[in-house]
Amino acid sequence: TIKKFQSEGYDGSCLIIQGGFLEFNKNFSRYVEAGVDSQTSGSPQAEGGSEGPGVAPVIGGCPMPSSDKPANPFFGNIRQNMDLIGGVGQIPLMHPNASKQQEEEFPSWLRRAAEDRDQGKKVSTKFEAIERREKSRMEDALSGKVSYGVSTPQSQQSNQNKGGVQIAGIEKGTKNRYNNIWPFEHSRVKLQGVRKDGCDYFNANFVKASWSNKRYISTQAPIPATFNDFWNVVWQQDVRVIVMLTAEKEGAQVKAHNYWGEKRYGPLHLDFLSEKRASLEPARIHRSQQRRPQAMKRTSTNSVHPQVPLATIDPKEASAASAADQPYVIVRKFLLRDERSPFEPMREITQLQYSSWPDFGAPAHPAHLLGLVEQTDAVVRATEKSHTSQEPAAEGERPIVVHCSAGCGRTGTFCTVDSVIDMLKRQRLSKQQSAQGRQPTPMDVDEKSSSRSPGQHTKHDSKNDGSGDPLARHQSDGGFFASQYQHDVYENQGVEDAWVKSDDIDLVEKTVEDFRHQRLSMVQSLRQYVLCYESVMEWLTEQGSVEEHSPKTRT
Repeated sequence: TIKKFQSEGYDGSCLIIQGGFLEFNKNFSRYVEAGVDSQTSGSPQAEGGSEGPGVAPVIGGCPMPSSDKPANPFFGNIRQNMDLIGGVGQIPLMHPNASKQQEEEFPSWLRRAAEDRDQGKKVSTKFEAIERREKSRMEDALSGKVSYGVSTPQSQQSNQNKGGVQIAGIEKGTKNRYNNIWPFEHSRVKLQGVRKDGCDYFNANFVKASWSNKRYISTQAPIPATFNDFWNVVWQQDVRVIVMLTAEKEGAQVKAHNYWGEKRYGPLHLDFLSEKRASLEPARIHRSQQRRPQAMKRTSTNSVHPQVPLATIDPKEASAASAADQPYVIVRKFLLRDERSPFEPMREITQLQYSSWPDFGAPAHPAHLLGLVEQTDAVVRATEKSHTSQEPAAEGERPIVVHCSAGCGRTGTFCTVDSVIDMLKRQRLSKQQSAQGRQPTPMDVDEKSSSRSPGQHTKHDSKNDGSGDPLARHQSDGGFFASQYQHDVYENQGVEDAWVKSDDIDLVEKTVEDFRHQRLSMVQSLRQYVLCYESVMEWLTEQGSVEEHSPKTRT
């Protein structure tokens, strides 16, 4: 807004009211005039005339009808106002190359969603309901029913109790890539260590499904004005893995800027180490996973920067003509250090960039997204020195930074598929334990960390890896991730969450709904929503094929 005045030649002082008009009116109500328009001279009321009910103050001598739903100046900023005009459409789900027996073993919620005769109707109905619920939340947030300005724990809790959200950063135009994608206040990532008169704004949200330990920071592709902020967040939140789901350009449109090309970002120094391509083909990934145990044994247990045996593509092979059709992800490695903390060890950061995913669309095949999820998981497991690929994520893992262009559509799709797969692993583990006659406990895979007292160090606390106290990392996210773990009625049964033993709860729908309350428009289009189901079916089919060919299952 200030720029508009300056561009017209105004050279006076422009100030921003902290907290907006609502905050000003609350603290300085004596300076706010009320009822001026209704007493305008020349109006019928001023001349003794009587306006009937439902007539607004006079404008230009003509009474205007009043409305209990006045025009919303942010109408165009609510995506669903246009996207839902003709509904969301309908897209049949593409089935994987699975046997009839494999499909019969799918969870019942997935079988219902993928019925051939349904042609994707159930899935589209669920997505439209998710869209309409978000539309309602945004209308409330942008019409004054939810307050802006100075956020307090009380105001945030009030909004949450009402099922509403509080928008942050509407006025931070220079820090937003798009004018309709803002973070929610209750889950936004705040810059730390800013001066009292500084700005802690960064367009990103902490994101976590309530039934998974996977943690994410969902953000827009950094713009030049936020490069320093981006790397500060990476350092402050102890991030080791960045997933980039967009090309820098799509046609003539800039979708992302190169935020890793410089050596210095404020007080942070970024040193480039390597760049290579890794395949997204399932067969290559599985061969790599079979070699992985031996490769990890050869790596020193004290290694600060462990080697990740990804399914890499040989440079000679990459230059061949056939490489054009071969799906791949670019894997870059950097060293990050903070000159403000000279005794803090350098940290290795891994960035995975997948450029073949068009905005609002889907990859060429669900297997490619699945391959990206598996390659990312391999990097995360190496940095965490934790669970195997068949185990669900342990509690307390570092968050992954995930971004596309806006940080919602493709980002939400990736996080949904990754989280749902983690939930399915947890369900599978529960079945295995039940078959062995063992009684599982809540979040069973994380017995060590769950029994740890506050402040007690875990695997992250090696003096060599620079990760610091996990409790400090937990506090740096404002306790958001802990608040997303549902200690609900199911746990009172004393065994485990009921959803773990149930196969009739739609985990995709549940996860997307969770994410939509944490960041705007996570999984933005029906095509992306359908892709979530297709990718989960692909993973289940792949797992069945792996088990069939596993030496343990051969007779």
